[in-house]
Amino acid sequence: MTKKSNITLMSTALIATGATALTTGVNSVHADTVKTTDTNPAQTQTVKSNDQTQADANQAKSQADASQTTANGAQSSADQAQSDLNAAKDNAQKAQDTADQATDAAINDAKNAINDQKTQNAQNEQGVEDAQSDVDHAQDNVDHAQADVNNAQKDANQADSAANAAQKDVDHAQDVADGSASQAANDQLNDAQNDLSQAKDHANKAQNTANQADQHASDAQKDVDQAKNNVNDATKAQSDAQAKADAAQKAQDASQKALDDASQHQQNQNQVHLSQGYIDALNAYSQASPNDANYQQVVKTLITATNNEWAQNGGYVSNANDQAIKINSKADLDKYMAELNTYAQQLVNNVRDQFGTSQVQVSNGSKQVAQQIGNALTDENWNSLNGHDMNVNRNVAQANGLSQLSDQDMNVVMDKVLSKSWNLSLDDFKKALYESMQNYLFNGVEWNHATSVAGTRLGAKGKDVWMGLGWSFFTPTAETNQGVPVKDGEVVITSLLNFMYDYTIQDSSKFDAKAIPDDSISLDTIQQLENDLSAKKATTNAANQNVAKAKAHTADAQKALSAAQVALTTAKSQQTKAHAAVDEANATVKAATVAVAAAQKAVDEANASDAVKQQALADAQAALKDAQAVQGQKHAILDAAKAKLANANQALGQAKARLASAEATLKAGQQALADKENHLNDLENVDSQLADAKQVVVDAQAKLAQLEYQKEINDAIDGKNDNTNKPIDNSNDNKDSNTESVNNSNDNQIDNNETTVNLNNEVVNSGLITNNLAHTRATVITPAMVASKSLSNNKNSQAAKGTLPQTNEEGGQTASILGLMMIGIVGIFGTAKKRKQL
Repeated sequence: MTKKSNITLMSTALIATGATALTTGVNSVHADTVKTTDTNPAQTQTVKSNDQTQADANQAKSQADASQTTANGAQSSADQAQSDLNAAKDNAQKAQDTADQATDAAINDAKNAINDQKTQNAQNEQGVEDAQSDVDHAQDNVDHAQADVNNAQKDANQADSAANAAQKDVDHAQDVADGSASQAANDQLNDAQNDLSQAKDHANKAQNTANQADQHASDAQKDVDQAKNNVNDATKAQSDAQAKADAAQKAQDASQKALDDASQHQQNQNQVHLSQGYIDALNAYSQASPNDANYQQVVKTLITATNNEWAQNGGYVSNANDQAIKINSKADLDKYMAELNTYAQQLVNNVRDQFGTSQVQVSNGSKQVAQQIGNALTDENWNSLNGHDMNVNRNVAQANGLSQLSDQDMNVVMDKVLSKSWNLSLDDFKKALYESMQNYLFNGVEWNHATSVAGTRLGAKGKDVWMGLGWSFFTPTAETNQGVPVKDGEVVITSLLNFMYDYTIQDSSKFDAKAIPDDSISLDTIQQLENDLSAKKATTNAANQNVAKAKAHTADAQKALSAAQVALTTAKSQQTKAHAAVDEANATVKAATVAVAAAQKAVDEANASDAVKQQALADAQAALKDAQAVQGQKHAILDAAKAKLANANQALGQAKARLASAEATLKAGQQALADKENHLNDLENVDSQLADAKQVVVDAQAKLAQLEYQKEINDAIDGKNDNTNKPIDNSNDNKDSNTESVNNSNDNQIDNNETTVNLNNEVVNSGLITNNLAHTRATVITPAMVASKSLSNNKNSQAAKGTLPQTNEEGGQTASILGLMMIGIVGIFGTAKKRKQL
């Protein structure tokens, strides 16, 4: 293998082992080469018109301009890459120099130098600590000296004041001795006495004003205290009213809940209400005998009372919920037998409540007896117009442990129910029971049903009685029923109230006598609860009104308290001002009194003898001399203290300078230690640092080569476009020579003998780009015509095997460029040297 081949391989290896990837793999761009295949003249097609060609040319011009802009940017990038390469070479050379110095002896020397520097730094640290201690001591001396100066200055100031006062005394004594102060002293005394008189008068007025302010403040405080009491009383009254309102609301809520709960179990409102006249008449009938002389009158009275009952018991009131429950068969009716039994029980017991007779009970046993009787009558298709079926009643009663059935009240409730679908509701059956009760009580013909329901029949009072509801269904079989033609599907429904007294129970194991509780609430109870709720609401409303009044009273009391507090604040403010005026007036009186005393002294001195005046002058002069002597001593002490302070400040400055020097020495030593440690680190890691520096050079060189090669490609493309952006001569548009024959199958084909690249130097495709535009007289190759292809696509690239311009060696153009680049790099740096062994 030749040397040039080795270079090419080295370049490839470098790219594979971490250098910046170089993706330009194009050997050449044939922008002016068009390959056509003319295999069959019959498959020719007309070339694009000149107008279209001109449009393509214009587009190519725009692309060329854009390419120029890209080229300018690429040049800037190339310049920056060259600068980065130069810097990388400098760093690599420095790393090489360090590698040359990295012997074992040099490393040992570097370690020794680090140890020596650490020792020196420790000494420097001690020097800094010592210097800092000197600074602290010097600062203490300065603080003490400054305190001495402050004290001396204070003493000197006092001495100056004493000397000045002594001088004034001398001047005054001299005036007195000269006799010049006599008249002035008398005038000052008169003025002082007048001022004192006026001051006393002003003080008396100020004291009177203060006394009034005190009284106003006291009254205002009483008003506030009373207002607070009023607020407390109003608040308590409001609290009490609120408590009563809360209690009333609680009682109302409880009453409402009781009514709501009772309403959930309220008896059906369709109850039979009896007058006392009817009750008395039926009771009289129950006790009478047909053999009695007044029997007919008893019956007549009962009939008359009965006629009145129809008027006071109005029509049945339907229930929407019951109307919504549809019953179209006996199976549907059976589902609601428990509810209907309870309803029938309520109807009967409401009547018995009014008569004061025994209440009827409903048990599973009584319900079973009634149900079986109804079923038996239905099974034999019994016509209730024929009366009671005594055999069925006896057989069913005995089968359920009873000796007999005590009473049975029957009533046809619905006649001629047609079709298989009854189209009835639960409300219809409750209405039937209600109307049956009216019929039992008020039929006006016979009274056994009435006494049975009311429980007034002889022998029934005081007995435990059970009741069960049954229904029988009769389907007429003849052509007519009571003279009326029978229609298909006609059904007659009869209700049966069956009563069983305690003495008829023979076998308790067959008859379940345990009463089923009726938790329904009577209408009277509901009315009582409603009345109670109404009363509770009235109480609550009254309590709430009291709360509202209490709140208004509290608000008024609070407003009055606020006003009283404002008045108190104003009164106290006036009180404070009044007492301040008193203090000021008293101070004026005091000052005026002192002024009078001083003026009197001056008058006395002026009226003294000459000998006294001279002696006073001599005494003042002596006092002045003593004060001046003390003044001199104090100022001497002050000067000495100031000098000492100056010396202390000078010493402090020197100590701080020494500290700064010691700190600078320590900082320099620390930097030296860091430099020596970095130097040792460089020596110990020189191989990796040198390799890194060289790698940076390789990366920068590769990037620069890539950018330069890209620029060459762009320049070649732009140069070709410059030749193709000229206007096209259209003078021969209609000549046959403008038409070339091409193979349709080869339009837009790629010739595998060529390789193209895009602006990023990525291989697009190995092959020549051809299309209809390539057959025009002005062929345009632009960067947009370049597509992506791998550099390793050598099997389709013959151009990759071309010879190098200078070496005549075969190999890729890009590889050759990289090879030349690596020759430069290796030539500059060579290989890393091994550390010398001592």
